[in-house]
Amino acid sequence: MFSISLNQCGKSFNRHWLFQDLSGEFKTGEKWAILGPNGSGKSTLTLLLCGQILPTKGNIIHTHQQLQIPLNQLHRYVALASPALELNEDLNTKEIFDLHAKLKPMQVENAVDVFTSLAGYGKAVLSKPIATFSSGMKQRVKLSLALMSDTPLLLLDEPFTNLDKAGEGFVRELMESFGNDRLIFIASNREEEYEGCSHRLTLSSGS
Repeated sequence: MFSISLNQCGKSFNRHWLFQDLSGEFKTGEKWAILGPNGSGKSTLTLLLCGQILPTKGNIIHTHQQLQIPLNQLHRYVALASPALELNEDLNTKEIFDLHAKLKPMQVENAVDVFTSLAGYGKAVLSKPIATFSSGMKQRVKLSLALMSDTPLLLLDEPFTNLDKAGEGFVRELMESFGNDRLIFIASNREEEYEGCSHRLTLSSGS
């Protein structure tokens, strides 16, 4: 069992509070939508939940099998996909999947083949540099790496960004195959992105 405990957490930048006094318990098997208007701190909260930034006040505790996870080890338990994250565009598709698998365990051994099959791409895409991909193809790669990672915590920030209807269907297939038995957060303003979430965490600008 993986869990996160937020205790009166707040985050500010340049004396402006994005959010304050957030408290809650979140655990394996739950799917949470992080909602709120632009500027309310949805993306910032995803970074806080995965340990990439620290709260300005309050504290956050991550536990696995009832043991607290040290911050310097948290990356092993987390998978994040965000439009703000950049891929190494000097690598080709196979290389980027192979590198990711060395840094983080995957749920399947042949993740890159699963990716090409679900996305409907031919084998030629394996040798194509990421730099030659469209924004939609890059987003599919980011989401595949995160969803296929064998981590108890999954965070998706605006997952349908740059995707057409076929791409949205691709994400739903990935979620069905690789989104089970995890704690999931989806930050979004679009209902179709978080339609599978049974819980809501709503931020208001300056809260």
